[in-house]
This record gives sequence, structure tokens and C-alpha cells, in this order.
Amino acid sequence: MVNLAALAAYEPRWPGVVELNLQDQWRARWVNEQVLPPNAPVNYAYAMVVAGEKGYVLRRPGEPAWGIVEGPTGERHAQQFVEDEVRGRMGIEPGLVELVGFFECKATRHNREYPQGTLTVRPLYLVVAKEVGDTPSGWERRRLPMNEFMVALRSRYPELDEYLGKAALRYAVLRKEGKA
Repeated sequence: MVNLAALAAYEPRWPGVVELNLQDQWRARWVNEQVLPPNAPVNYAYAMVVAGEKGYVLRRPGEPAWGIVEGPTGERHAQQFVEDEVRGRMGIEPGLVELVGFFECKATRHNREYPQGTLTVRPLYLVVAKEVGDTPSGWERRRLPMNEFMVALRSRYPELDEYLGKAALRYAVLRKEGKA
């Protein structure tokens, strides 16, 4: 016989939901939607920058690993943050900027900046470069063939591998359709 009180208190874990551990500070789940929810509490964003058959990575001089544009958004809207930072860090004028999806994150007890349980949203954008200029001082930029680009990103962001792959796949579709 089923205990009805226990059944009412049970919260099911829906099949297919994968939780990520982001630097032990956030528990996250991927949301495959191309529009941010209204009033989403965005505090951080990622941007994968590509053009032609190449992907662009950057780092500060002396850092060992190459990465993508990422960081706290501050008071800016996530897409505005991405566009500003692609220009400011990479010296690249964004063309097409598309939201691939986002992570819904909950702060863990290891998070020193936010109280445990704080909810935030971290979007992942695909940016197709319109024009490539000089790299701003304070940053190093490299243009890599797509296979090497993805290897560099997997090395730096092993927990985001599947979702960066979704962005790369989206770029391949946009190129095939003649939109990028």
C-alpha cells in the first residue's frame, strides 16, 4: 500500500534533466530556449565567437588556457554585455548574436558571493564576427580551425562541453542556411 502523505511530499526528478556542478559554487541545469524569461536574474554570461571556418579564443597574457568571452554582466542586459565584451576584449565587431540556451543556477554552500539557494541565470550566446580588428591591450586572441577551437574549449570548460557543442552545431546550421 502507498503512503499518501509521503506521496504528496515527494518531488519527482524528471527524466532527462542533467544537473551540472559549476566550480562547486553553482548547481545548474540547461534550458534549451532561445529567449530569456522575463525578469531572469542574469548575473553572468558566456559568448562563443566564430567566423567562417574558425573560432576565436582569448586569454590574459600568461594564462595557461584559452577561453571564450565570459563574466559578470553587472547592470547590463546579457546580450549588451556580450556585444560590449566581444568588442572590448577581442577587438571584434559582432554581427549575428544568438542565444543558444541558458543555465538555471542555484548557489551551493561553497559559493562565497551569494547565499546558498540563490537562483541566477547564465545565458550562452553564439556570436558571428562581422569585422575583426586589432586585439585590445591586456588580451591575447587566437583564431583556430573549428576542430582545434572545440578542443581548446573542452579543455577549459569540460562541464560545458555538451552545451558549447550545441552552439557549434547551431553555427553549422546557420552557415548551411546562408545566415552566417
